[in-house]
Amino acid sequence: MAIANFIETVWSAALLEPFHSSQFLIPAVNHQYEGELRSGNAVKITGITTPSIQNYATSRTLTIDALADTTQSLLINKEDAISFKVDDVDRVQAAGSFEPVTRDAAKALAENAEFNLLVDLKANGTSAGATAITTAAHAYAAVQAMRTALVKAKVPNSDRLLAVSPEFASLLLGESSKLTSFQPIGDEPVRNGTIGRLLGFTVIEHPLLTHTSNRPAAVGFHAPSVAYVGQIEKVEAGRMELAFSDYIRALNVYGTKVLRPTAVQTFLPSV
Repeated sequence: MAIANFIETVWSAALLEPFHSSQFLIPAVNHQYEGELRSGNAVKITGITTPSIQNYATSRTLTIDALADTTQSLLINKEDAISFKVDDVDRVQAAGSFEPVTRDAAKALAENAEFNLLVDLKANGTSAGATAITTAAHAYAAVQAMRTALVKAKVPNSDRLLAVSPEFASLLLGESSKLTSFQPIGDEPVRNGTIGRLLGFTVIEHPLLTHTSNRPAAVGFHAPSVAYVGQIEKVEAGRMELAFSDYIRALNVYGTKVLRPTAVQTFLPSV
C-alpha cells in the first residue's frame, strides 16, 4: 500500500485477510499425471479398449482381439498470476513482516484454480437432469438420478463426491434431511466443506458452485475420473527500478480434464 502522507502511525502487518474458499475438490481428484509441466504443454493420456468376452464352451475356438488404444490430451493451458509491491515506508512502519499478503495471494490462486475445475466439471460432465429443484424432495430425487446414472455407467462405488451449491445444500439440510454424519473411513481425510454422506456420496457444499439465477445445482462424480495437473511454477521477488519498493509475483500453471464424462453427472436446472 502506498502512503500518501507520512504520519506517526504504526501499521500492523497482521492484516485482516479476505475470506477465501481455497480448495475443496482439487485435493481429491486424480493427480497421477503431474510431473514436468510448463504452460502450453499437453499431457497425453492413453487408454486401452477391453477385450471382448467369447463363448469358449460353445465354439471351442478363440478369436484373437487386436487391442486398440485411445488417447486424450490434458492441456496445461491455465495461467493465474499475482503481483504486488511493498513500499519501504510501509515496511518501516509495519510491526512485523508482510508475509500475510503473500499467504493471502496464494489462497486466491488456489481458489481460482478450484473455480476453473468446477467450470470443467459442469461443461464436460453428463447431464443427469435439468428439472426445477425447489424442495428437499426435488433435491433428493436429483441425487438419486445422479447415483443411478453412475451405477449404469459402471462407475466404482468408492471415491464418489457430490459437490452442491449453497442453494442445493440448504434444501438437503432441511427438517427432513437424509444426510448422515461424515465419519472418515480408514485414512480418509475430512474435506473442506463436507456436510455429510448421502446415497454413497461424500457431500461437499461448495461456495464457488454457481448456476443461472442462483438455481440449486449439483455435480456427482468419481474423483479418480477427473484429472488435475498444476504447480506454482514461479515465485519471484526483486527490487523495483524506479521506486523505493520491492515486488513479489507468482505464477500458477495448471490444467484440468474430465477423463470419463459418464463418471461426472451434473444436475443443472434449466428452469
